[in-house]
Amino acid sequence: MNRHLQTRQLYVLLAIMTAAVILIVRQYVSPNKKVEEAALQVEEIARLVRQNYASRVDYWGLSTQSAIDNNMLTNLSYDDGKLINALGKPVKIGSGENGDTVMPGERSFDVVYSGLNTGECIALAAYRFERPEELGLLQVTIVGKDNRQSFSWGEETFKLPVSRPEAKKICRNGSKVLWTME
Repeated sequence: MNRHLQTRQLYVLLAIMTAAVILIVRQYVSPNKKVEEAALQVEEIARLVRQNYASRVDYWGLSTQSAIDNNMLTNLSYDDGKLINALGKPVKIGSGENGDTVMPGERSFDVVYSGLNTGECIALAAYRFERPEELGLLQVTIVGKDNRQSFSWGEETFKLPVSRPEAKKICRNGSKVLWTME
């Protein structure tokens, strides 16, 4: 009787430990829902921008403000007139990390998420889009506290897709992630 009770307790303990390990691994491997939603918003922004600029030869004049003024991003959220992502963090669209207005002849634009904590930065920078070629993704840039690094297709050292260990080296609280799209 006593031995049966000990065996049963051992099985219960093993089941609890297994469940805990599965939860920990799952949390580490898959991004949380808000991060995934924020990543999918990058796809949506790129699609809407390209749709609105389809009849033009470049992205001249594109900026966060022009996108807002032209009701380009109606399915996204705003806070006090500013564009925000699913994480409640600022979104900029345009050229470079400040979302400057895209100049004539520029055939790419940036989607910028700023104010990210370390975990959000890592998960977003290393997010694997299902069809990056349809997204028009050219480059991902991580701007950390003390450094910045760009990752591109075909690069030997800093190549896309960004790995979590590479992102972890750069991401800090307050980081930015830029996706450069064509």
